Amino acid sequence: MTAHIATIERSNRKDLPNVEVEVTVTDVSPGRQSWRGQFVSRSVDGILPNERLQLSLDTGQKGTARVSETSYDSRNPETTVVHFTGTGPLG
Repeated sequence: MTAHIATIERSNRKDLPNVEVEVTVTDVSPGRQSWRGQFVSRSVDGILPNERLQLSLDTGQKGTARVSETSYDSRNPETTVVHFTGTGPLG
């Protein structure tokens, strides 16, 4: 996974600026790739599975993703780990 700083736009307009995201890009076939990743958000942000996110990475790349899973750690209740999967090319 490669770490980036991203702005995450949410469908509910409660955007998350300057979030450290980890992204893995996999070449599926020539000209096709899939990507997935994760980031940590505040639990009060209320990010839910299947939520649509628009990521703008510090490299200038942009992509749309869906939240595949959220992980809540009761030992650290202020944060939630958000796992996402790209729904199109990361360009």
